[in-house]
Amino acid sequence: MNSESTENELRFTPNDVEQAAAEGVISQDDADALIAWGFKKGFEFPPTEPPARPVERSKGLNHVTVAYYFGAMLMISACAWFLGDKWESLGTSGVLTTALVYALFAASFGWWVRTKGYVIGGGLLITVAVCLVPLIVYSIQDMAGFWPANDPGSYSNYYPKIHGSWIVMELATITVAAVALWFVRFGFLTAPIAFSFWFLSMDLAALILGDARMEGDAREWISVIVGAVTMLVGFILERVFSQKANNKSEDFAFWCYLFGLMAFWGGLTMMDGDSELKRAGYAAINIALIAISIKLRRTVFLVFGAVGVHIYLGHLAYQVFQDSFFFPFVIAFLGFSLIIVTILAQRFLFKRDAA
Repeated sequence: MNSESTENELRFTPNDVEQAAAEGVISQDDADALIAWGFKKGFEFPPTEPPARPVERSKGLNHVTVAYYFGAMLMISACAWFLGDKWESLGTSGVLTTALVYALFAASFGWWVRTKGYVIGGGLLITVAVCLVPLIVYSIQDMAGFWPANDPGSYSNYYPKIHGSWIVMELATITVAAVALWFVRFGFLTAPIAFSFWFLSMDLAALILGDARMEGDAREWISVIVGAVTMLVGFILERVFSQKANNKSEDFAFWCYLFGLMAFWGGLTMMDGDSELKRAGYAAINIALIAISIKLRRTVFLVFGAVGVHIYLGHLAYQVFQDSFFFPFVIAFLGFSLIIVTILAQRFLFKRDAA
């Protein structure tokens, strides 16, 4: 082998392999096996330099990540929900001060531990700080007496009650979470973004339409539009941040897809299907969600699409063809045929394409 080809060789050290495992490119077990295999084959690894192990357990379902996320949920519950019930003892200024201290501590400590290699733990603490934004904004609005609509009441109404005055809290949360996500590549930060978008769809409808119920499906259409925008945001986040971070272990779109589908599919399902043409269109959209699940490789689209198709088939069975004896058998045959066609396609078409 000449010197030019030697210089162009791609060389990996054990540290490189461990880094690939930490970023989710390969599993930790594969990394350990590959390093052991390299030493066994006598590769030119530095004999006195042991491979650096990541300080944090790699991502996946294990006792470390379960403890991490459970701890984060406890912090979010204690800080964002239960703290909101302490207005009588702390007062608005006291709640605001406490929430700000909590948020600054969680964000700064989370940033610091991330620099020490604890990426998941630090990211979760930063997410906890973002989840305190609604409480902080509400406290400021309560002190200033500023509400887009009328006074929505106590903060404890934020989660169960749809109200137009919540939109400032939701827009602020989306903005802060987006800024945090720009500096911290952590997939779970998309959860407060998606959650706030979902709530925004309902509260925006309440602000625009007021308490009076208008004719038609205006509220449902607002939910559908906001849900579609949320899914689009998830798609953009996945493409932009995944490419920049080059980190396959982060999922920047899941929560946007989940809450976006809740708003989109929920609004679509609640619409008044006063004609068979509209109901057939509903079924077609759900079939399109199933096709999107294949394109994006996202099970969440498959679940919502399958449920929607099942709702439409239930409508056909119990209303359109309720007097037809053979309808259940026709549907069963179509389902069986679909399974058989899928099996044959895998056996012949896909196999031939691979060859």
